[in-house]
Amino acid sequence: MIQFNGKKNILYIISGETGFKQNDEAILSDLGRVQKINIVSPAEILIFKNLRLMKWCDSIVIWFASFHAIPFILLNKLFNKNLFIIAGGYDVANCPSINYGAMRFGYRRSIGQWMLSQCDNVISVSNSNKNEILQNSLVAPNRIKLIYNAIELKNQQEKGEKTPQVLTVGEINEETILRKGLDRFIHVAKSFPDVQFIHIGKWTDKHGNSSKKAVNYLKNIAPKNVQFLGFVKKDVLENYFMDSKIYLQLSRHEAFGVSVVEAMNYGCIPIVANAFALPEVVGDNGFIVKTKSECVSAIKTVFSNNYSQEIKINPLFDLSERKGAFERLLAH
Repeated sequence: MIQFNGKKNILYIISGETGFKQNDEAILSDLGRVQKINIVSPAEILIFKNLRLMKWCDSIVIWFASFHAIPFILLNKLFNKNLFIIAGGYDVANCPSINYGAMRFGYRRSIGQWMLSQCDNVISVSNSNKNEILQNSLVAPNRIKLIYNAIELKNQQEKGEKTPQVLTVGEINEETILRKGLDRFIHVAKSFPDVQFIHIGKWTDKHGNSSKKAVNYLKNIAPKNVQFLGFVKKDVLENYFMDSKIYLQLSRHEAFGVSVVEAMNYGCIPIVANAFALPEVVGDNGFIVKTKSECVSAIKTVFSNNYSQEIKINPLFDLSERKGAFERLLAH
């Protein structure tokens, strides 16, 4: 295999663009020569270019053990390249209470287990995510590699006075209402009628297409102090992180929680549900709550200025750490 400047050729396979996938593309591009395939329709899977790229590459990195991965896993039976799948939340979750997770039952569980079993390594994005892989898949522990999801951590958090408002970030659709705890966010907001609660994130259906159905439902049950801003540009989002005193994430399931880390990076005090990866991400910062009353009490504590602890983010959540971990993984 001819390599570019001594670096490996990496085939990077995704289905739809997101910020964390773009971060990984940048990381992999620093480590080798990358060709990306973004599968957004079934017709894009079966094209000759994909076959050529399978022959060209040394390693294959796939985000999510979902149906877009199957043809490449099958082709790899022929080419025998190093194959890595980064497990997302849905791929390995089994949460019947919210009707969430590919590992609940039936053919989707079987297919998911088969996909993960075909990898040289499955990459988990948190210890919580790793535990779900161990519990719900057929992957041996020594083939699971923990590489935390990450952002570019700032050397110094933003200083200055913050507005006593509560922020949360994430996509709104029929599935995220329960999984992201948006119903809980609204119920808590009712206890603070004079405080602004702000949601930022795309309005979609469960397939990722633009839709107002779910957000209209939330608007109908939300009090007047809740604002739904929809998608905003990066600089606008950063301004809300800088301005907001509290970041509230009451999810019922999170494989990691990138927005929580982003919020802490700008000095927001995190208040999160005691669910899956959220306590792991928050660490000793802010508050981990189990009930609505605990959440209300935490918000009151912050707004009464009785919380002054400096936020210290786990350094393993920095992109440089993720890059180093990928470099070690791909070197074998």
